[in-house]
Amino acid sequence: MDTGRPIFETRYEAPGAVDCLEYQSGAALTVGGQHIDLSGGGWGYTKREPIGTTVGIGAWNYPLQSAIWKSAPALAFGNSMIFKPSELTPTNALTLAKIYMEAGLPEGVFNVVVGDGSVGTPLVNHDGVDKVSFTGSVGTGQKVYTSALKSFKKVTLELGGKSPLIIFEDTNIKDAVTAAMVANWYSSGQVCSNGTRVFVHESIHDEFVKQLIDATSKLVIGDPMDKSTQIGPMVAKDHMEKVMNYIDIGKNDDNATLVYGGESILGDTGGYFLSPAIFTDCTDDMRIVKEEVFGMVMSILTFTEEDDVLNRANDTTFGLAAGVFTQDLQRAHRMVHNLEAGTTWINNYNLAPVELPWSGFKNSGLGSENGLAGVESWSRLKTVYVEMGQIESPYESE
Repeated sequence: MDTGRPIFETRYEAPGAVDCLEYQSGAALTVGGQHIDLSGGGWGYTKREPIGTTVGIGAWNYPLQSAIWKSAPALAFGNSMIFKPSELTPTNALTLAKIYMEAGLPEGVFNVVVGDGSVGTPLVNHDGVDKVSFTGSVGTGQKVYTSALKSFKKVTLELGGKSPLIIFEDTNIKDAVTAAMVANWYSSGQVCSNGTRVFVHESIHDEFVKQLIDATSKLVIGDPMDKSTQIGPMVAKDHMEKVMNYIDIGKNDDNATLVYGGESILGDTGGYFLSPAIFTDCTDDMRIVKEEVFGMVMSILTFTEEDDVLNRANDTTFGLAAGVFTQDLQRAHRMVHNLEAGTTWINNYNLAPVELPWSGFKNSGLGSENGLAGVESWSRLKTVYVEMGQIESPYESE
């Protein structure tokens, strides 16, 4: 309810949270260290240990997922956590804390502190904190990273993105349209990994846009508590105004062509509703193409050559995600190999199974969450040398 996301979407949140808890609890029991035989009869081993007291700072767009992705591995690997949810969406974290306690988690192991950024700052700076995991904007993430480094805390960051979705000429256009909608309209476009730079091969551009407009026009926008609603309101008035400002920039400054939507609607409800905005005739230097909007603003660009679209897709300071649609699997693997993004999809978009690591390159993040790669983020490695023979003294004369 805090986010405005419809039940149509949020019904998947609880099962996803259960998957994460089950996976991380299993990983903690099975991921151990190494036994290493050494010359001279000695041997050694490594062991995983808890980091200690950790801080999680969550985002407002996926409040339950954010709390689970941070707390489940933290607790599974023996850490305690202080979690600060966004001040816009605090309810899920508070409910999660009650569930943990009802399940038998000792008091004080998972703690929730609510408030704005002024609450998060002292948590990051506190000498008693050993690890910080933050999800949010690039600007705030840079501040968190700088503060945490002063005391050499371990840090995981999941930040913004301006991700490319590349659609080749041999693509099933219906599937590509579905993916583009998921990559732009889901959660009212308020998703960091969204593929808002949609590169469409010139030969299928017109048909793609036609099918996209037709499918988008059929979406049900309205009350998020109504099970038939597919798109709910934006999270807050000021965020709605920010997105509307970018739509104005696209029309008036960038001179892109707004072929659908981009209007404030259902104003009589008191909610912050927006019709999805589709821009064509976009170029790489436009602000709506370069800057993260975090709303339902899709920029469609055309291409003809693989090398050209690859270079253009990588020409960004972000590197969170990328998607490729093609029936040529050799080309698909060649593209994702060269795309500068931490999380990529072939012939799908925005799926995030907990078994796979989630990470960003460049200004989009640091470290990984989920998958076995997340083990590094929530534990520390200790080395133990075991001597099985007598110690030879270097100080005794021969």
